[in-house]
Amino acid sequence: MMQRIEPFKIYYQGAVLTGQRWYCNTPKKTILIMHGAGNSNGRGFNNLQRYLGCHNYETIVFDFLGHGDSEGHVKNSSLKKRTEQALAVIDALDLHRDLNIIGFSMGAHNAIHITAKLSVKRLCLAIPAVYSVDAEATEFGPMFTSCIRRNRSWESSRCFSIIEDFKGKLLIISAEKDSVIPAEIPCHLTARAKSCVEAEHHCIRNADHDLSTYFELNPASRFMALNSIL
Repeated sequence: MMQRIEPFKIYYQGAVLTGQRWYCNTPKKTILIMHGAGNSNGRGFNNLQRYLGCHNYETIVFDFLGHGDSEGHVKNSSLKKRTEQALAVIDALDLHRDLNIIGFSMGAHNAIHITAKLSVKRLCLAIPAVYSVDAEATEFGPMFTSCIRRNRSWESSRCFSIIEDFKGKLLIISAEKDSVIPAEIPCHLTARAKSCVEAEHHCIRNADHDLSTYFELNPASRFMALNSIL
């Protein structure tokens, strides 16, 4: 199936956020996909977008400030500002009516915070990271790193109280041998999601945090994870 891909640019506090919208014929839903930290960016989801497009799901990805093709510097951003950037994309592309989000790693933290501000129908949190209240407004850099390295700092995250009020459908995808995300986080999120219509926790056996590499070697696991998203 041929998919029409259109780039877009959105302004956020004097910088340009760059993204792509993958269209398909008669889409069932439109899905916003958000990447994590480090060297990640929206183009890392091309295979996921292609797969979802083949099943008539339109997808949108963008690069957060300082990532990929977007302008700015990561050091001038923060968790709070990343959520603001995602909200700017949602506003600019008018995604409010039937909002569906997939957040990977740090992007999961931002996705959860969006549910506190907007009505999200379906929420997928893949290898989800959540961060402490102290880390929320701290700009990325040494102070942020010091903040999140405090023993079990994630326990004070507002994400757990926010997810309690989420009323849509929830899917959490975790990696059994994740060396980055504590195993308690996806379990706590699932347990605290008491108000949602439906909650599913899909754990990928023997996988580490780098799911793309694992899926290349284990296509059956990739298929099962994609099927749970569908």
